[in-house]
Amino acid sequence: MLNEIDLQIVAWCTFAFLCGGLIKGALGVGTPLLTVPLMALVLPVQTAVVLMALPVVFANVWQAFQAKQISSAVSRFWPSFLAILVGTYAGVVILSNIDERSLLLAVGLLVIAFAVLQGSTYKLHLSKSFEKPAGLVFGLASGVIGGLSSMFGPMLIIYLVSIPGLGKERFVASISFLYLACVVPWTLILLWFEILDGRLALFSAAAILPVGLGMALGTKLRERVSDQRFHRLVLVVLMLSGSTMLWRALI
Repeated sequence: MLNEIDLQIVAWCTFAFLCGGLIKGALGVGTPLLTVPLMALVLPVQTAVVLMALPVVFANVWQAFQAKQISSAVSRFWPSFLAILVGTYAGVVILSNIDERSLLLAVGLLVIAFAVLQGSTYKLHLSKSFEKPAGLVFGLASGVIGGLSSMFGPMLIIYLVSIPGLGKERFVASISFLYLACVVPWTLILLWFEILDGRLALFSAAAILPVGLGMALGTKLRERVSDQRFHRLVLVVLMLSGSTMLWRALI
């Protein structure tokens, strides 16, 4: 893995991280969904996934603390946050006893179907009374699926886009807060098992720079996007998420 530095590969991966930061800054989601497939064109898939570890922690910590409504997101979605932690642990524990390919295939198809449904006239809307119970279910599912495959985002996106009246700033604050429950334990696990070794950690840390630049540009773009168009773009990301899961299952 990255035994020799190839400047062309470094340039391509830098571009991939920049694009991932751009979509993260603009929509609050999507960094691994875009960056990992791009890097997998020139790197092994496992290496591409592991290199995301430090940039995604940085991106979500930065976005969570920069978000204008983070305090309301914490008070509103803390049960989902705890459920993600439990689910992530469970997902890692059962990782060796499940067919990851079948799981990715099934969840990928489910995510694509949901994105199509939300883009049609028939939409899933969670009432206020069901918001927290649904958050526990989706948080647990996100943790389990993410613990098995590193794909934490789809279930959280499905949950948040199903809540009526969640504008773009609240969406970004909420998804960034919830992502912290995913990416911090995941990164610690990678370090603990030395999957993220010293050399890969160095490259992963360097990737923070292009991701940060992309996020700064993406944040400026978000200010120009209406709430309606923002949610349409999030559904596009959800479609890409499902497609990425299918790609991961079939390669």
